[in-house]
Amino acid sequence: MPEPVVEGTLAILGDPLPAEREPSPAVREILGRAPRPFADWAARSAQAFR
Repeated sequence: MPEPVVEGTLAILGDPLPAEREPSPAVREILGRAPRPFADWAARSAQAFR
């Protein structure tokens, strides 16, 4: 996305509330396990992007 589009989108969305930053309980139901942080996924998947 061009930077002006990103900045505009973030300006419209604002700063999410703490409750909006938490994964939905549906994630556990769909995955059958607790959700993991993005950092965990990034560490496990980094090699695929090199």
